[in-house]
Amino acid sequence: MHPTDATLLALLHGELDDRAASGERTHLATCAECAARAAALGRADAETGALLSLLDHPVPSRPMPVPRHARPRWARPAIAASLALLLAGAAAAAVPGTALHRWVVARFSAAPAPEPRPAPVAPAPRPAEAQAGGVELPGSGALTVTFAMPESAGRLMVSAGSRGGAVLHAFGGDVGYQVGKGRIAVDNRRPAGRYTLEVPADLARLTVVVAGRTVFDGEREKLAAIGDSLALSLERAR
Repeated sequence: MHPTDATLLALLHGELDDRAASGERTHLATCAECAARAAALGRADAETGALLSLLDHPVPSRPMPVPRHARPRWARPAIAASLALLLAGAAAAAVPGTALHRWVVARFSAAPAPEPRPAPVAPAPRPAEAQAGGVELPGSGALTVTFAMPESAGRLMVSAGSRGGAVLHAFGGDVGYQVGKGRIAVDNRRPAGRYTLEVPADLARLTVVVAGRTVFDGEREKLAAIGDSLALSLERAR
């Protein structure tokens, strides 16, 4: 694993303990890339130190008479000191691991303030069981209801009503219907699971067929005897 610039500077400044320093020197001896980085950091550190040393000596100043009509001029020593200070600051800011570099990174690389999160929206209440649709067949004679496919948990609930015909409803799924004389065919390849069948009070006969197999055939009184409920699974059909 290659050392970071901060680790290399700490090695150059003698800030690592003996074990860590020995490990980094061993790595530099075998890694030309890191050795070149260490040399470059050393040169930059030395240049920064030389520029900063200029600030340790006071700059001599000599008062000079300035004519009233002449424009004010900066003394060359002051300009040199200002340039030295500027260059020293820029060099120190460019060297990783220095205090000035860390301050610049912290000042100008601060993470942006997080955007306010929108208030949580409560989920809409689930609607009551959806009714997929239905079909009505007039007449009160014999009625045959066929289902194209068996449904493992499907139930057909039968009740007597006051209408003059039969009404079939499906709850859920995507069910299709075909009607004919005394017949309702249900395409339940996308099953609903629950169906209701309201038949006329004077219905003579009811037949229910699932996937070509008759699961009920008889008068309405016979259906009442088994609880007005038919399973649409062939294994559970009664």
